[in-house]
Amino acid sequence: MRAMPLVLAACLLSGCVPTADFTELRDDVRELQSDNKKLKQTEAELRKRLEAADRNQLPATTLKRLDAVEAALTDLKTRQQGIDQKLGAVITQLEESAHQPESLSGRSEDPVTKTPPKPAPPPAAAGKPSPPAVFENQAVLTPTASFNLAYNDYLKGNYDLAVAGFESFLRQFPSTSLAAHAQYWIGESYANKREYRSAVDAYERVVTNHPKSDKVPAALYKAGAGYAELGDLAKARSLFKRVIEEYSQSDEAARAKQRLAELR
Repeated sequence: MRAMPLVLAACLLSGCVPTADFTELRDDVRELQSDNKKLKQTEAELRKRLEAADRNQLPATTLKRLDAVEAALTDLKTRQQGIDQKLGAVITQLEESAHQPESLSGRSEDPVTKTPPKPAPPPAAAGKPSPPAVFENQAVLTPTASFNLAYNDYLKGNYDLAVAGFESFLRQFPSTSLAAHAQYWIGESYANKREYRSAVDAYERVVTNHPKSDKVPAALYKAGAGYAELGDLAKARSLFKRVIEEYSQSDEAARAKQRLAELR
């Protein structure tokens, strides 16, 4: 992953990468690295506490915080995969552009990456509409940028803003691969506010609306934990058992077994 940004940087200097594309990817990578560093530090601190004491004797808030950090790290891995895919797509585009035949004037026909000709462009009626300027593209938030804005609010503990941001994301980008993650982090935001009914509703929407998402095991487990907080132990047990039966190889299955043992 580290090598590809260097390739893009070199291409940017030579004028072969659209500035908006590079800037977005660069910012995504930097933000991902920063978030990952913070979460790793928090995880290390919590694991030291686990090693120094019996897990069953630790405060419930510490265990919940560790669960949240582990879930956040899993989410970061998914975001990293998305950035890797975007980087790969840009590299592929560059390779294809390098092999395109030049136009009759001796220039590539890509209107964004190449310097425009000195003569004025033909009128709109005589040819294709002019492509949008780079600054116009930058004014439009991409799905990743929109998600990251809300996620940053979550990491800062601004849970109301995070919920509003993720809900806005879902209205704008309901069909993207990050939609299930946005719904999940709405649940996490409510859980951190101890609004467990709203949290459970959000987690259950992950399962209902995104049944094939990799966030389903975590959503089921967290919904079970939410029902336990609400005092509905029968529902909590049911969801923990479902995690164990349907996602036996997941990290959440191991946690669900522990929670079931605690509820007996």
